[in-house]
Amino acid sequence: MLIFFDTEFTDLHWEAKLISIGLVAEDGQTFYAELSDTYHHKDCGDFARQVVLPLLEGGEMHMPFHLLSSRLGNWIESFEVPVKLATDSLAWDWPWIENIFKSPGIWPANLHGKPEILLFDADAGELFNNALEQAFAGGLRQHHALDDAKANRIGWIAAGGEAEQHLGSAK
Repeated sequence: MLIFFDTEFTDLHWEAKLISIGLVAEDGQTFYAELSDTYHHKDCGDFARQVVLPLLEGGEMHMPFHLLSSRLGNWIESFEVPVKLATDSLAWDWPWIENIFKSPGIWPANLHGKPEILLFDADAGELFNNALEQAFAGGLRQHHALDDAKANRIGWIAAGGEAEQHLGSAK
């Protein structure tokens, strides 16, 4: 099972803190969480304050980090098949997955230890990018972690939806 994911965080630097994470499986199942204990408003850069924070939903999506680790791990394991995560931003998104599951014994048993990277040849890349543009024009909120993950899934399908053909494993 391929699961697309995206994260939002306080700023583009090494001290960034996780704000939210969204995942959508090939079959359309979703997971979304916003963190309640990883950052403060003052930690956020201008972009996060102006673009990311206004998109947060709150309510049952708002949870402490330890609960995110548990709920996300359970959600991934509920697939009962091998799972690979896919991202369009390996350097910014994958470290959060490693951090979420860094405590001993909580890495989901069915989760592959390396992500897939959304890489496309020129033709498929154009299809992917056009699908992203249409998804956001059609109502998905850019820079909302779950909507970005959904847009990546839509783009992947538009580009052919063949994991072996369009995605590259991280080295």
